[in-house]
Formats: sequence, structure tokens, C-alpha cells
Amino acid sequence: MSQDSHVLPLGRKLALGSGDLASNLYWQSTTLFLLYFYTDVLRLPAATAGALYMVALVWDGVIDPVVGWVADRTRTRFGRYRPYLLFGAPCLAVSYVAMFLPPVEPASSTVVLVALTHLLFRTCFAIVGIPYSSMFARVTRDSAQRADLAAARIAFAMIAGVAVSSATLPMSGFLGGGDARRGWQLLAICYACTAMLMTWFVAFAAKGLDRPEERTGIPDATGSVWQSIVSNRPLLLALGVVVISSFSATFFSKNIIYYFKYIYGDSASATTALTLGAAVTGLSVPFWTWVIRRHGKQYTWASGTILVAIGYFCWWLADGHGLLLLLGSLGLVAFGTSAGYICFWAVLPDTVEYGEWRTGVRTEALIFGLVVLGQKSALGIAAGALGFALQQIGYQANVPMSETTSHGLRLLMLIIPLTGCAISLLLIAFYRLDFVTHARLVREIAQRESGE
Repeated sequence: MSQDSHVLPLGRKLALGSGDLASNLYWQSTTLFLLYFYTDVLRLPAATAGALYMVALVWDGVIDPVVGWVADRTRTRFGRYRPYLLFGAPCLAVSYVAMFLPPVEPASSTVVLVALTHLLFRTCFAIVGIPYSSMFARVTRDSAQRADLAAARIAFAMIAGVAVSSATLPMSGFLGGGDARRGWQLLAICYACTAMLMTWFVAFAAKGLDRPEERTGIPDATGSVWQSIVSNRPLLLALGVVVISSFSATFFSKNIIYYFKYIYGDSASATTALTLGAAVTGLSVPFWTWVIRRHGKQYTWASGTILVAIGYFCWWLADGHGLLLLLGSLGLVAFGTSAGYICFWAVLPDTVEYGEWRTGVRTEALIFGLVVLGQKSALGIAAGALGFALQQIGYQANVPMSETTSHGLRLLMLIIPLTGCAISLLLIAFYRLDFVTHARLVREIAQRESGE
């Protein structure tokens, strides 16, 4: 049965999607807590920590297209993408643990070790992550099934998000027994071992689904490949949304832990807030999957973005009015964010067929690599900018915030995220690749290949 008509059973979809549990143990823990670990555990200056985070994440983004280019040309008896999961998983686990090994000394040697270990982790993360994501453009060409697969991925990502958000701060303290650095190291080992085993499970579940086709699908002419990408309007629009939203949302998400520790005055509430956000995002997946099936990806993506913007504004208004209103605002942000996550991973595989239909060139991993390049570069630059901004508003680790610094932090969590939502909505308005159009493109590609 061809990939175009093959219906994947629910168990197979869940097994494939479970890989996001593994990747998000890494992604969520570094996104939510690594900058905090650098500033408040290793005691690096905020600007230095932000700059190191930025360089490493931009590096991750830069090598993603390279990994994608190589993966697109991989032909082995294990499949096209599975070897990267099988053999990359242990390397990724070791590199993750290494990030938490530098000593607690704000000296040049610590900075060098932080930079090297972070760069190593980001390299290994790309080697595993890009082939895993690219696999979803190969297992089926049915746009609706891809929405189901994206929903499965986000559901497992949010399971990891809930686990990381709820467990990281209390467990690092418990495991450390008064030694914060040791607690983070032991917790990193737990996360890494779990993620490695899950990645191997996905590689087993994907057996037979990523067999390379007899034709190469990608000509040797690099110019043809790039022409396919630059003429891919849906891809460029999706890339724009991802870059803008990733950059702007960072100024909200990474500041949550600082807000509760220094402004609200209760670090435990940060765990509650982060756990709630991850839980709401995960629990919202079935609803947004239904909306996609009924109204399409453009409508769903725009609706989620509007709700996120409303949530940011409500957070600003809720300041000083109690924890319940803050959590409610954060829940609204998380609810809308869930739609964006699903649409991103559901839209991206569809752009592969659009590029193939338009130019006759099919490239999967390179497209995923380029989009993730944009996403990670935006996240990295945002982290660097945030570190610089924190220093400019007077932030000092483990020191009470002044009223001016507190106000500056709140402004960072409002103005830039709201602006990002507005620009993202404008780009989403021009996205036109719906279910009917995509199905027509797939039929025309099949007819072209069969010579009809």
C-alpha cells in the first residue's frame, strides 16, 4: 500500500509521536531552566549567560540544514533517518549531562567549559532531532493524518513539559541535599537516560517507514534544491511565523521563573505556573486537533495566536492581583500556544509537497533543517537579547529587585510578545495551503511521476 493511501494505526502514530517526549526532556529543561542554571547556580553574569546561550542555539540552527542535507542523502539498511536515532541517542545523552558539569566559579575557565559543553549538546541535538522530525514527511502524505501525528507529538511533548516543569526545581533541590550543582547534575542524568531509551523505542517503532525510495528524489544540482525552497511560498510564510513567534515568546517564557522568584516572591509558584502551562498545552491538543480537522490549519493557527496575545495582556493586568489571576492568564497563553505547536508541525510536512509540485524537487530533511535553523536562531538571539536586557534593567542574581527593575521585567514580558503576535497574525493571513489544495497537489505529483 502506498504512503499516499496508507492509514497508520493509532498505536503506530502514538509510538512515533512519543519521540517528542524524549526530545522535550532536553528541549524544555534547557529552554526553561538552563539560563537560570547559568545565572543563579553557576553565578555567571546575566549578559554572559545570555550570550553563551545565544551562540550555542544559533550554532544549533546553523548546523540543522547541514544535518538535513546529509540525512536527505543517507541510504542504509536501517533506513534513511533511523540510524541517527539509533546511534545519536547515547551521544546526545552524554552531551546533555556534560552541560551541568562545569564548576561554580565565575571565572574564564567556567565560561569556556559552559560554551564547549553547550555547543556539543546542540550539535548532538541537531543530529538526532532533524532526522526525527523529517521522518513525518515520509511516513504519510495525507495532510489530515499529519495533523494527527502532529497532535501525538505535541501531546507527548507536553507530558515531558509537565514532568520537567513540575519536577526540575524541587527534584534538583532534593537530589542535591544542599548542593545545588550536584542536584542539577543528578537530575540531568535521570533526564538523559530516560530520553535515550525513548529515542531507541521510536527507532524501533519507525522500522520500515523511512525506507529510501528507488529514485533519489533530490538531484545533484544544489541550485535546483535551493530554487525549490525559495519559491516555496507556504514554507517561507511558516518560517516567518516560527521566527517571529519564537523570538517574541522567549521574552515571556524565560522570564516566568524570574518573575515568581523576584517580583511575586515565591519560587515554588514558578513550578506551579510552569506545570500548569505545560498541562494546559497538552490537554488542549484534542480540541485543537478537532478544530484543524473542521476548520483547517490557517484558522486554527490564527485563533491560537489571538488567544496568546489576549493572555499576555491579561498577565500584565493581573500583576499584583493574586496568584489565581496570574495562573489564569498563563493558562490562556498555554491554550493558544498549543494550537501554534500543532499547526507548525502539521504545516511543515505539507510544504514539502508544495515544493515538489512547484519545481519537481523533493527535499524533506533540508526543509525541516532550514525551518529549525530559523526557529533556533530566533530563540538564541532572543536569549542573548534577554540576557543583555536583564542586565540593562539592573537584574542581579539572588538579590531583591528594585521597583525599576521589576517594572522593566514586566514590560519585557508584554511589549515584545504582543508585537510578535501581531506580526505572526499578518503572516498567517496569507497562508493558503488547505486540505483540498494539498490533496490536489499530491494527486498531480503522483500523475506526473506515473507519466499520465
